[in-house]
Amino acid sequence: MPTIKNHAGLFWLVLAVVLIACACARGRVAPELIARVYQKPYDEVWEAVSAVLVDELGCVERKVQKNKGYLETEWVHSFDTSGQSRWKIEAYLKERTGAVTLELDKTVQMKGAVSKTLRRYNHEEKNEPVGPHAGWSTTTTTAREIEDLYRRIDLRLGE
Repeated sequence: MPTIKNHAGLFWLVLAVVLIACACARGRVAPELIARVYQKPYDEVWEAVSAVLVDELGCVERKVQKNKGYLETEWVHSFDTSGQSRWKIEAYLKERTGAVTLELDKTVQMKGAVSKTLRRYNHEEKNEPVGPHAGWSTTTTTAREIEDLYRRIDLRLGE
């Protein structure tokens, strides 16, 4: 027979699972809220997306798979008073009957404090992990940033 103690334990177990699931989420804008549908030919939409990312934003293409509808840029690095940041954009195109669905995903990452990255005069051995992705933490991308990218593509397509 279930007791109050068993119900309390079950409650805490469910709460722990929910909290862990929320903590592991990547902090992104929901993709279904930001996908756009264009009533244009696939090649025209592909060219507009490529032109915005490469020509307007000055990004370098990292992975281009036109037949699969995937385009990824290299990391764009910036350095300011709050530290180092970098971002990249991924575009997913899917051809539908008479339309093309476009989904953009922007990943923004920040690196720790500036003083930790500048170690010219520090002769102590580093205790931090090394590698190209060590020390970077993913931050949330706002819907406004994604909307700005879509606006640029809309202008290219004449919408």
